[in-house]
Amino acid sequence: MKIDASILIAARNEEDTILSCLQSIERLQYPPDRYEVLIGNDQSEDKTGSLVGDFIKDKPHFRLFTIIGRVGQQAGKANVLAQLAQHARGRILLFTDADCEVAPGWIDGMIKPFEQPGIGILTGCTQIMGQNWFQRLQAVDWFYGQFLIKQFADLTIPVTAMGNNMAVRRTAYDAVGGYENLPFSVVEDYQLFREVVQRGFLFGHLFNRDVLATTRPLPNWKSWLQQRKRWMVGALQLPVYFILLFLLQLVYYPFLIALAFGSPALAATIWIIKFVTQTVQLLWILNRFRRWDLLTSLAGYEFYLHIGYLITLIYYLLPTKVVWKGRTYP
Repeated sequence: MKIDASILIAARNEEDTILSCLQSIERLQYPPDRYEVLIGNDQSEDKTGSLVGDFIKDKPHFRLFTIIGRVGQQAGKANVLAQLAQHARGRILLFTDADCEVAPGWIDGMIKPFEQPGIGILTGCTQIMGQNWFQRLQAVDWFYGQFLIKQFADLTIPVTAMGNNMAVRRTAYDAVGGYENLPFSVVEDYQLFREVVQRGFLFGHLFNRDVLATTRPLPNWKSWLQQRKRWMVGALQLPVYFILLFLLQLVYYPFLIALAFGSPALAATIWIIKFVTQTVQLLWILNRFRRWDLLTSLAGYEFYLHIGYLITLIYYLLPTKVVWKGRTYP
């Protein structure tokens, strides 16, 4: 029977999360003979390989590959995905991470839009489940960031894709030559997204519970900064107008403070309009995804957002390298 979808998962030192990921895939409401799951063990130094091997031994549509060599200019996750894609048979390539759990209707929700001719790449929605205030603020930030990307996508303005919940038409992937023929990037999802869009394929962002993936929050500020530094690499490759929007976020509060000395009423009005608009949007998002547990985090999100932008820029400019999955990248 024809394979509709190939799910590609790069795994490196994921013994704490990989089984939850694979169990969620096993619960997918989709005929198992019409999709396959390809897991790439990327030189893990823990029990990732053996855990996966034991889990899939009676599941013929799951396959495990041990990744050793490199293809093209790739390294890390992109190298794993490049090699998995060479074995994939599905007409749609689905990407998720080893620390994610996908919704039961994920496959159907992600591949149905490809019935529209010309669609090359789609991004689903990802949520964070956290316990403390820092983790809940991350959850709010992820939702709001994806909401904004969705608005741009609906206006046919390309921004990016997210590699932990992404679908690519096989013909679009082949049109760019696959990961092995792309320049190396620590933001491999953005790199693939940009190349696919540049070749004239359509794109989209799905923002609903059917295609929702769940991931874990970053445990501390150090890992958060490393993630933001990696993201900044991709952000600075965006068109100039997006970089200007980023800079506007940076100067927003300095501008308001300066304005308040001359016109406190106007400064207060600008702040209230932005805060109320942002809060209304967030309330709509929380209702859409039934995440009322994040309601108490909305007040603090405004400051997390703007302080986060400033800290991200400072850390990005520091002469440190990107550390990702225990590897260092220039």
